[in-house]
Amino acid sequence: MVKKMPAMQPDRCNKVEREKMMKMKYTDILLASVAALVFLGCDGDGVPEPDTEGNALQLRSVELSDPSVTRALGATQLTKIGVYVTDNAHAALSKNAKSVYELANGTWSSTTPPDITVTNTSTPNRLYAFAPSDLSVTNSSVGNHSVPVQVVADNFNASQQVDYLCATPLTATAASRAVTFTMNHALAKVSFRVSKSANVQETLTLTKIELLSSTSRLQMGSSGTMNLSTGTLNGLASTNSIALEGSTVLSTLQKDPNVSSLVAPMSATETRLSFRLTVNVTETDGSVTPRSFETAVVSAVQWKAGYHYVYAITVDKMGGSLTNVKIDAWKSDANQNTGIGI
Repeated sequence: MVKKMPAMQPDRCNKVEREKMMKMKYTDILLASVAALVFLGCDGDGVPEPDTEGNALQLRSVELSDPSVTRALGATQLTKIGVYVTDNAHAALSKNAKSVYELANGTWSSTTPPDITVTNTSTPNRLYAFAPSDLSVTNSSVGNHSVPVQVVADNFNASQQVDYLCATPLTATAASRAVTFTMNHALAKVSFRVSKSANVQETLTLTKIELLSSTSRLQMGSSGTMNLSTGTLNGLASTNSIALEGSTVLSTLQKDPNVSSLVAPMSATETRLSFRLTVNVTETDGSVTPRSFETAVVSAVQWKAGYHYVYAITVDKMGGSLTNVKIDAWKSDANQNTGIGI
């Protein structure tokens, strides 16, 4: 005969369940404590917060001035800029008035940043930026601070002339010291799309382009300055010609510029601008003969800082024909004639 086991009483059942729940809660508390300790131990390896301590000037980014191509400048464009800081009365800071900010891993920083301590928003510090970054700054009591520049005859790939840039000036206070500089080109860019006529069978190698200004609106010099407030170049000498030298073999189909150079902005409008080209003509017998061709006069123009002027020239056995001119790349000039004839 099988004995029937007595049923578990309700109070005993409740006691067992309460013990299980207490064990689970205790386990959860232990796990939560361990997790908290692990989190605290790993906190130093997380993404660092922005530096909000101290008074150092912080640089968020550097951009171009043209809205159509404005972008943060990466390592392939600009990785260093010079920064100059004065008080509101234009006097240089007593410490680190001139510093260099460098781009690394997407962040701009300086080993000797200036401190922005002024708190009065009506008399903020004045900020200036320029490139190249190693230029020395001459202070001006009226705010026309400047850096030295040299403008020389460039080559065919715009690598002989230094590309000077100047930022739109900013202000900063201790409560607002993280800034973005907008850089502006101080020079003009002049390019040529030079091709040879389909009638020319000989090999033509372009070796020189002379920029000819009858009223001497071109500028060059080794003792110039760039105003950090306006980007204006001063102290250059006027000249009636600039010779660009290089070497490029001409083809009958030339879609892109094959000569580019950086030049100083013109001092005023030039009414009689033309170009003289020198080419080496390689004859069928292998002999080489240098020849020069001069284009017709370009319509009145004044090359401006930050603008890119592109001229198309076709060379044939009779001379050089200036077929058209357009303005593009850095900025557009709505007043420039974009289809001149000869």
